[in-house]
Amino acid sequence: MYKIFTLLSFTLLFGACKSVERNNRLRNTAISVHKLQKDINFVEKKLIKKHPNYDWYTSKEAMAYKFDSLRKVVNHRMTPNEFFLAISPVVASVHQGHMTMLPLAKKYTRKEAKAMNEAGKGPVSQFDYFWEQGKLYVLNNHSIHKEIKRGAEVLAIKGVWTKALYEKYRNTFTSDGYNQTFIRKIFARRFPVYLIEEIGVNDSLPFVMRQGDSTFTTMVHRLKDTTAEEEIPKKEKQKIAKTTVSPVVKDSVAQQDSVAKATALAKKETEKQEERNQNVYGYDKETKKYTRSLSFAGKDSAVAIVTIRQFMGGQFRKAYAEIFDSIRKQDCSTLILDIRDNPGGSAKEIVKLYEYLADTNFTFYRPTQVVSKTSMLRAGLFQRVPKFAYPFMALFYPFYAGDRFFGTRKDDGKYYYHNLYGTDENKPRANAFKGKIYVLINGGCFSAACLLSSELKALPNVTFVGEETGGDFNGTVAGVMPLFRLPHSRLPWRMGLMHIRPENETEVKGRGIFPDKEIIPSYEDKKNDKDPEMDWVMKQIEPQPQLQP
Repeated sequence: MYKIFTLLSFTLLFGACKSVERNNRLRNTAISVHKLQKDINFVEKKLIKKHPNYDWYTSKEAMAYKFDSLRKVVNHRMTPNEFFLAISPVVASVHQGHMTMLPLAKKYTRKEAKAMNEAGKGPVSQFDYFWEQGKLYVLNNHSIHKEIKRGAEVLAIKGVWTKALYEKYRNTFTSDGYNQTFIRKIFARRFPVYLIEEIGVNDSLPFVMRQGDSTFTTMVHRLKDTTAEEEIPKKEKQKIAKTTVSPVVKDSVAQQDSVAKATALAKKETEKQEERNQNVYGYDKETKKYTRSLSFAGKDSAVAIVTIRQFMGGQFRKAYAEIFDSIRKQDCSTLILDIRDNPGGSAKEIVKLYEYLADTNFTFYRPTQVVSKTSMLRAGLFQRVPKFAYPFMALFYPFYAGDRFFGTRKDDGKYYYHNLYGTDENKPRANAFKGKIYVLINGGCFSAACLLSSELKALPNVTFVGEETGGDFNGTVAGVMPLFRLPHSRLPWRMGLMHIRPENETEVKGRGIFPDKEIIPSYEDKKNDKDPEMDWVMKQIEPQPQLQP
């Protein structure tokens, strides 16, 4: 048995190494026109066969013309990533932000990946960025270079100018519909991906920065984690253990020992509670922030502030039950729901959250349109699990397939999936919030964050503050999103299969949820860590006293 396991492990390792080698060799190989044309045909056919309403924003005739024009442009041999720059704008012209095509990334063996991970965080990853008016700025600095302040402009990295990088890749991605607020958000997130494609992975990089009136170059090195405490050498421990204690101070030592034990016990309980909270509310170890959090502000702490950074991770049912129970006990009259830069997540979670905000019985989603009864059966269910889990997934698959197949019905010549949670009538919670609600939104609100906002827009006690969301008011194509690989270039391409639409819709096509009060933070606001949206809301809740003449 041991020999069989060893042989299997060696086979998997050898196969993985070969896969890495093939992938990296393909990246630098020019592919024939014939094979590239086959990849174009593959994308067009998959789009028509799998994507519901791929012509929602761009007509079928216009899409056919774009593919024909692409075939004429692809008239010479190209490497996969040269081909990516040609085909991805056509895919982006569908205007569905969930549908993503990326360059063919370089792969690394497990040994190489482990070595890089142990060496520490790469130079580019030590900063969070924001893109505004054609410039890339530092939002948060996690490096040791504290001379780089928030708001410093990143001009170039290793000779690659950030503006040129944006112009090169701008047409390769899109928002949902026609709005532009999501564009700068998604570019800031993907900036490291595009940069690495240009310069590869580096242990040290020269950053050309502009800060105030000065321009300077800083060499940023890979950052090793140095937070671990140094252990006391073994000899020192032995020395401490052998030290005699004078009878005069024995009682004092005993008291100190008692205090130390109590302190250690309290620390253990605190750590246990912290671990529990992270499991329930969700926690990002990178940013050291909770996914869902509650705080109180205002006079008598009567204003509840619920911040939700994404709709995934943690135990959302338990989290919202505790959050809204605390709000009820605090007797809050105002709720501020902050979902800025929330990229979305679970379609079910936002329905459960809405139960705490609704004022009457509600249906959250319209029936979800799909292409056919079988379009979701081979939808990449096994792609996100390791191979050793395939037998367990195989046991689950008949139930999954049965739900998708029998839950899909034809109506008026179209197919609709009816089993998405929220397509039936739901009731508000007994402790649903009844006071005034302010919702903070911006261009980083996408997917589920927009679906929630669409429904909240119909409530009379809700005011939206910020800027137009990055997603479409009338829904998005997401849900089940398998990853396809183009047959010859092997470019990764993810596509949604379910057109998820909120019950509340607008006649304005292809735009996001507009705020009732538009406030767009400026570069100076971000640089100085100001929050004009939150400041405006607090002034509405607690008006400033008027000065007497």
